Amino acid sequence: MLRGISYQEAAPHLVFMGYLQRIVDGGRVDREFALGTQRADLVVHYGKTQKEVIELKLVQAPKAVERGLRQVSEYARRLGRDKGYLILFDREATTPWEERGEVEEMETGGVTVVVVRV
Repeated sequence: MLRGISYQEAAPHLVFMGYLQRIVDGGRVDREFALGTQRADLVVHYGKTQKEVIELKLVQAPKAVERGLRQVSEYARRLGRDKGYLILFDREATTPWEERGEVEEMETGGVTVVVVRV
């Protein structure tokens, strides 16, 4: 299930996937969803047509936000969506609490990316 995920990313991925699985009632969550030659971390399916792409990143990785924005934009376009989600896990103890839980929308490649910092 977590093939290709570094050990440091495994815990945040597992916690978020467990949380998401509990709240997606009547839908399903696909992990490592194949999109061409790449894989989105998570794709949530509701009904027959609604699909939401979610990419998970650790903030400590260099250029994690920039890479995550590009990935979400590309994955969303491949799914025919104009919106996607980037969840950023900040494990630094020095990050102020005011910045945790911050949600912002960014436009990347014609796709609105909702960035959530946790």
